[in-house]
Amino acid sequence: MVKFLGSLVLAAGLAVSAGAGATTHDLGSLPSGSSWITETVGPGNFSDVIDFTIGSKSFVGTGVGASNVVIFGSSVFDIANLTMSIYNSANVKIGSGTDVNLGVLGAGNYYAVVTGKATGSSGGIYTEAFSVRAVPEASTWAMMLAGLGMLFFAAKRRKV
Repeated sequence: MVKFLGSLVLAAGLAVSAGAGATTHDLGSLPSGSSWITETVGPGNFSDVIDFTIGSKSFVGTGVGASNVVIFGSSVFDIANLTMSIYNSANVKIGSGTDVNLGVLGAGNYYAVVTGKATGSSGGIYTEAFSVRAVPEASTWAMMLAGLGMLFFAAKRRKV
């Protein structure tokens, strides 16, 4: 009897996880500039995990949006309640919503969890975009300030 109950619990767990529509994607190291991933999900609730790495200290922003495809008045692809949450490698949530400015992130591993309910007859389509811009090094700032100082000094000298 115990063996039967154990098998029943295992089967129920597999059925729930199959309906959840969870997929993991690894984008690797995000280059400076813009990157995106477009995914098609089956009908029902889903929760996708997108792993990514930031190679050096960078300004990072991300956004997620759904595509609604209607054919002959019938919704073929659509997603309701689409949202994402971004986590660092310590599993601490650092941002959530559909359009998130994460500010300056240090080099390291991060992941996004995209959730929603695909309501189209064939499921849904979403795109998550990432924008990564390098943070200038301290020496770059020092050189710029030195250059501005020299321009100020030259302008002041001409007035005299």
